[in-house]
Amino acid sequence: MTASSTTPTSVSDETVRLYRDQGFVHIPGVLSEEEVKEFRAAALELVEEEGPQIWGADEDEVQVHYVAQAWRKHEALRRLALHPTITALATRLADGPLRLYSTDVLMKKPHGALPTLVHDDETGLPLSGLSRTLSAWVALGDVPVERGCLTFVPGSHLRGPAERQEHMRDFGEFVNIADVWPEYPWRPRVTVPLRAGDVTFHHSRTVHMAGPNDSDEVRVGYGVVYADPEVSYRPGVQDQHMADLEPGQPLPADLFPLVGHP
Repeated sequence: MTASSTTPTSVSDETVRLYRDQGFVHIPGVLSEEEVKEFRAAALELVEEEGPQIWGADEDEVQVHYVAQAWRKHEALRRLALHPTITALATRLADGPLRLYSTDVLMKKPHGALPTLVHDDETGLPLSGLSRTLSAWVALGDVPVERGCLTFVPGSHLRGPAERQEHMRDFGEFVNIADVWPEYPWRPRVTVPLRAGDVTFHHSRTVHMAGPNDSDEVRVGYGVVYADPEVSYRPGVQDQHMADLEPGQPLPADLFPLVGHP
């Protein structure tokens, strides 16, 4: 792979329909080999500089090491979050403009990182007015099944409000998916291994998870949340970067820019 093989116009109407029906889609070859190399180096550099946070109770129970709001901390990762192909694909799948909300460098270390818990993104977003919000997961290296790739539950984004935990004020309020959606244990799941430069997009209500990293190499990915342009602040978890906003305040465009093609 020496050049990007995917553009917004090369994505078929069937791919768009598939995303809207199942709540996720895999788009191969979005980044070139040269882009992967640049952005992976930037991600690892930032992890080294910042010292990553962890998802998990402690280092013995780590699911993921991460650096939050990476696009505000490294120029190359800002360019990746605003990558014209990724943002145009996101807005095409969402059928309208979006706003860049957040980015994380996401690492699973070899032989030790546990499975990422079953969740959807809506629950942990301190935002109101979500409907088209989605995440892009950019592979900055090959992610076979053994390295902890993502698994999705097709159609789970279509659950009604009674079957979703729409918000939580702190992590202590988190409810297991099966407790709020009793049908979950019987729903099919699709595991999506990725080549370096591939991207998956998933709706904020799509239930997903990731396996452990049982390989000999670190798994490096970049997660980007693109939100509905009209969302407003709703106090919740991981909202430190919104400390200057009032509840109900729309996201300011200078901090959360519009992306893609209207």
